[in-house]
Amino acid sequence: MKYKSIYWILLKPIINKYLKKHYDKKTKRLIFRNAKAEYKRLLSKADDIGSDNPMSSNIYFSLLFVSFLTGNREIFTKKTLEDMMESIFSIFNSPLVKKLIRIDLNKESDMNKFKNRILRNSAWAEKHRDKHPETWEFNFEDKHKDGCYYYFTKCPIAKFFKDNNMEDLTHLFCELDYKTFAAVKGRLIRKCTLAKGDDMCDFWIVGDKLNCPQ
Repeated sequence: MKYKSIYWILLKPIINKYLKKHYDKKTKRLIFRNAKAEYKRLLSKADDIGSDNPMSSNIYFSLLFVSFLTGNREIFTKKTLEDMMESIFSIFNSPLVKKLIRIDLNKESDMNKFKNRILRNSAWAEKHRDKHPETWEFNFEDKHKDGCYYYFTKCPIAKFFKDNNMEDLTHLFCELDYKTFAAVKGRLIRKCTLAKGDDMCDFWIVGDKLNCPQ
């Protein structure tokens, strides 16, 4: 994958806030230096799914987070990475951020916009499948009355971790899906993931106010 500085620029101040609480300045600088070099190395090993792929931010952010662990094994542990990610994503629970996020998947209009975005992402993947065969493979079924249902039979993030003997980390990024949808007042209902060895990652997304989805 082609290195793009925008993801590093976006996350560095937030990660810096976490590191500042736990490490001295010298160690913090070392962690950042090692992580940035490692991030570029990880990207160079990743399958090219297209830097302009509308889903590409998922793998860019995933590998950025992982680079802090794999680039700093003597300092970072898996638990440290989990704590850092938890701290960063807790920002979505702050009253200010909740006010700023205008999407509400309980609203039919917002759910329809989300469905259309997923369809556009799928259309991009199929249009560029010859050039980027390892991108996500979307599948759709009208099996639920409520919300939006789809599943992946191919995920470049899961594949990267499997190819590089880091399968013990994959679940961290599967779990982020729940937090991502919760941030837009949605709920993810899931039975399968490729990371667990299933043949798909399923996504049934409903509004978080819906008590008995069908």
